[in-house]
Amino acid sequence: MTVRTASRDRVLRVTIDRPAQRNALNVDVNRQLLAALTEAREDDAVAVVVLTGAGDQAFCAGGDLGGMRTEAGAVAQHRDRALFGDLLLALRQIPKPVVARVNGHALAGGFGLMLACDMAIATEDATLGTTEVKVGMWPYMITTVIVDHLGPKRALELMLTGRRISAEQAAGWGLVNRVVPGQELDEAVDELVNELLALSPVVLSLGKEAFARAAGMRREDALGYLASMLSLHLQTEDVAEGIAAFLAKRPPQWRGR
Repeated sequence: MTVRTASRDRVLRVTIDRPAQRNALNVDVNRQLLAALTEAREDDAVAVVVLTGAGDQAFCAGGDLGGMRTEAGAVAQHRDRALFGDLLLALRQIPKPVVARVNGHALAGGFGLMLACDMAIATEDATLGTTEVKVGMWPYMITTVIVDHLGPKRALELMLTGRRISAEQAAGWGLVNRVVPGQELDEAVDELVNELLALSPVVLSLGKEAFARAAGMRREDALGYLASMLSLHLQTEDVAEGIAAFLAKRPPQWRGR
């Protein structure tokens, strides 16, 4: 297996386990990551997903240029490449928070994988960027997630130059939530995960869905959609519990419904 999963205390930890290849993506990795996200979606005992790479050198260095299925036909190769798009969509659509534990470099497709996660915490020595142009490639599949985060000018700057940026610069651009020394990474990730675990899973689910869908709408359409989501939200048991707990000055007891 090139992807390891471990579930404990309502957290599914997903690890790309190819440290010798700097956790590069290939067809098997993409399929196993999709399977792990499906597992997390369907398992009510999982509230948060943490995605990372093995070792301490790379979160994910992008596509494995030496591992392409060149013997496959053109249609099969096209479908192999489309799997990565399915993975980016799955990260957006899974109704649970996904935290990227960026334990090293996040480059090319690995950069897009990190951006597709809901939040990211990176080590201070990590570098990030779209390096595809350096080897005569172009970051087609991650174009939309880059533009979503950066806008066209900075997105094209990275894509056209292939320049790497530091974790600190990435934080300044809003690409990662926090930068920490390597020895503090797990503590920082656990701190964020515990914050999420203390909240209502149904509220996080509805909120993430609304955030993603509204982002792609015209403002006029988004406001109507968000009003309908608010009405749905107000019918949940957890909103009633949250308000009651606030008024009673006690911790809420979430039911997840």
